[in-house]
Amino acid sequence: MAIYGEYEERVQARINSIYELMEHHEAHLESTESTSMESHLDALKQLKAKRAHLDGLLQEIKVVGEHGWQNLRKKIDPAIDELKHAVDLARAKLHGEK
Repeated sequence: MAIYGEYEERVQARINSIYELMEHHEAHLESTESTSMESHLDALKQLKAKRAHLDGLLQEIKVVGEHGWQNLRKKIDPAIDELKHAVDLARAKLHGEK
């Protein structure tokens, strides 16, 4: 149980950090007049889709609990990394246009 609980806490902390970055990016995007606003909105839409997918995986891990989390970990860890990378790229692009 200890390993599962530690993993769940680590995952939640990483996800919360990424979600905060997403929210900051969205707020920044709303306050910025960008020449390529449409591409930023598309990127934001993709980020939200990745977040929804990850949220679904997190719900699954709560259902399978201690007995099935190792199998879901193979999906959750890459999904977190993918979302983090997408957020970083979107933020870099927006900040690079200034």
